[in-house]
Amino acid sequence: MQFQHERFTMSFRQALDYGIDYRTFKKVPRLPNGIPLFAVAGVWGEYSDIRCLFFDAQSNRYLRYIQKWGQKGFLIRELEMDATDLSVGLVVTV
Repeated sequence: MQFQHERFTMSFRQALDYGIDYRTFKKVPRLPNGIPLFAVAGVWGEYSDIRCLFFDAQSNRYLRYIQKWGQKGFLIRELEMDATDLSVGLVVTV
């Protein structure tokens, strides 16, 4: 899988420059179970939240909104990892 960008986290404006608009992704309260997902980008809102974008093999797009969780950082609970530790193209499965 190839992307036009290498850095996972970016501003909303940078995302638009790459043709990524998180508003076109389906907002989900939890990532789907058992489906391999490709990490696309983490678009910063304020400094206390990030919108993590993923897609699956059928090109379904998912937005997982993450708020900073104290000392634990930007924890994606179902993946048990910090959103800032994701990288472009990383494949994750819940």
